[in-house]
Amino acid sequence: MPDVAYGDHKDLVEEFQARAKAQHGTPAAMQELANQKAELKRKLVRRDGSLGQGARVTAALRRIVAELDLELDQAREELGLSGNVTRLPTPWRRPARR
Repeated sequence: MPDVAYGDHKDLVEEFQARAKAQHGTPAAMQELANQKAELKRKLVRRDGSLGQGARVTAALRRIVAELDLELDQAREELGLSGNVTRLPTPWRRPARR
């Protein structure tokens, strides 16, 4: 069939066939793409690991913040019920510039 499409360029067809045969199966371009794919896959695995670790840290920090918020509310409630605490006025803050 190549003779029909490339009848005038037999030398090119033969050169291509010789180069393809010399590569012992896998063309260089395909091997390069396979190598790139493997490298990208390794990077993706590392990135997924980093994201997973970040998600675990974030979840732990959320639990800590929730617990501290509950403790703060409880402490405020206890202070309010004791009646021995005098509240100070909140400090004056300069308005934000626009």
